[in-house]
Amino acid sequence: MSPGERHVAWSQLRAWVTWLHDRYELGVEDRLPRCWPQHPGLIEELWALKAWREEIYEASQPSGQAARYWHTELRQVLQAATATYAAGCRTGHRGARSTAADDARLQQRWAAASPLAGISATCLNAGQQQNRPGHWLSQAAMAEALDNGSAQPLSTALPDHICWAGTWWRPDAGGWTRVTEAGLVARLSTWAAQLTEPDTHDVGRRLGRAAPEGDAGQRAESPVPGESTPGGSCDGQE
Repeated sequence: MSPGERHVAWSQLRAWVTWLHDRYELGVEDRLPRCWPQHPGLIEELWALKAWREEIYEASQPSGQAARYWHTELRQVLQAATATYAAGCRTGHRGARSTAADDARLQQRWAAASPLAGISATCLNAGQQQNRPGHWLSQAAMAEALDNGSAQPLSTALPDHICWAGTWWRPDAGGWTRVTEAGLVARLSTWAAQLTEPDTHDVGRRLGRAAPEGDAGQRAESPVPGESTPGGSCDGQE
C-alpha cells in the first residue's frame, strides 16, 4: 500500500470496528478489548472479518448460511481477543516485550532449526524412494498383492515387513517403500530362513520361496497391477 492507501484503509477499519463495537454491544465487559489497535494480530483478524462481511452482504445473492458462518467466526475472534491477543490487558494494555524482527538471538535460533524436525528418517527416505522405479508401491497395489497372495508379511509378530517379488517392503506415510538397508535386509532374510525350517513347503511358499509346480502358475498369474513379478526369495534378497 502507498501511504495514502494505508491511511484510508486504516480510517475505514477504525470506522467499521466502531460500528461493530456498538452494533454487537462489545463494550459489555469489554468483549472487544479497548486496546485492540495495539495488537497487530487482532488488527489482522478484524480486517479479515470486515472483508468477509462485505463479500457476504454486498453479493448479488446474499447467503444466509454464509452470514451465520460469519457470526460464528466473529464469536471466535472475540474469544481469541480476550483469551489470546489481549489476555493480560484487563488492567491496562500489555504488549509484546520485543519483536522477532529485532531480536538477533531469536533469529539465529530460528535459522538453526531444521524444517524437517519431527519427520522420521523412514518418511524422509520414502519421499526420495517415490521417484525411483521399483522402490515404491502404492497402498492400493500392496493391498491387492496381499489379497491375491503374491505378498505376505514376514510373520504375525512383524506384520509391517512384507515380502513381495523377492524383496522386502515396509510402510510409509503414503505407501510402501522397498527395504534397501543392507543390515536390515540381512536380518529379515535370516528370520525368513528360520521361519522356513518348521515347514519348508508351507511357510517357504508364504514368504515367496519357490512354490510347488501346482502353485507356481497360480502365483504367476496374480502380480500387483502395473508391476512386474520377478522370481526370487526374500530370504535370499541381494
